[in-house]
Amino acid sequence: MINSLWSQIPELNQQLEQVQGIILKQIKPLNDPVASLIKQQITSGGKMLRPACLLLFSKFGPHQDKNQKLQAAAAMEVLHLATLIHDDVIDDSDLRRNVPTIQVQLGDRNAIYAGDYLLTVYFDLISQVANHQSEIIFNARGIKKILRGELDQLQINRNVEATVKMYLREIAGKTAQLIELSAQFGAILAQADKHIIHKARFIGHNLGMAFQIQDDVLDYLGSSKLGKPKLEDLKNGVYTLPLIYTLCQENSQLPQFLKQHPQLNDSQIQDVAQIVKEQGGLTAAQSLAQKYTNKALGLIRELPQNQYRRYLEQITKELLQRQQ
Repeated sequence: MINSLWSQIPELNQQLEQVQGIILKQIKPLNDPVASLIKQQITSGGKMLRPACLLLFSKFGPHQDKNQKLQAAAAMEVLHLATLIHDDVIDDSDLRRNVPTIQVQLGDRNAIYAGDYLLTVYFDLISQVANHQSEIIFNARGIKKILRGELDQLQINRNVEATVKMYLREIAGKTAQLIELSAQFGAILAQADKHIIHKARFIGHNLGMAFQIQDDVLDYLGSSKLGKPKLEDLKNGVYTLPLIYTLCQENSQLPQFLKQHPQLNDSQIQDVAQIVKEQGGLTAAQSLAQKYTNKALGLIRELPQNQYRRYLEQITKELLQRQQ
């Protein structure tokens, strides 16, 4: 099932269905129950934002190899899925995309191996589509930045002295880097002009920053469509921007409270969430997400005027306004 976000762009929706088919083919060698559980994650309606970005930016250059860009798009989604599986182990998450996580069903060890397997699939696909060794190196460096962002999160979790700067550095690697990589690699494969490849990088970065901040806001607001329990980050000690903004306020008593209660119970989680809302943490985070969205839109409007630029504008706006 492809997320309804893409139903308004039939051409892209069809391509994402093909990307999903490529990914499903890659996990066939695995035995059940691992294969079935990975398939469940693939088909559970994830947004597929990374492959969509690659496919859209691949339209801004003269080289149009359909199979090459579909495989490259599949590689980006596989890499994303691998990081999610590993994240679920680290965060001890029960749900992902409204289905039980692999780690909760098969244990941490098997989930880690499943994520590692997907990383090998990613490199296999990239090695097939890359035109030059430099493109493989480009992808490898992208992964280093992603993993650095994941490690940066360790400096923030349950840290009442976490700063906005620390958070932005973390999500720049953990989330924005893969969207940036996808957009840029799409333009590279299309042999786009250098200035378009350059813009793709910064559009992807700003889009990724806005996307993650909005995700962190939605964790507080809650939605039946989020695919994970409300306030799961707070429950797991994952400090995100709404909370960090509140912690940084002058005379805030929240840091002392969290120091005294490093493991929050359900009632305390609700209390902290209410404080974050009342003291403007959500509003401040939403405002920053809007700023990153505006930066992305400004750069998108500098791209050649065609239907794919319009698609990028449309999707960028909708991602900020989404409720899931």
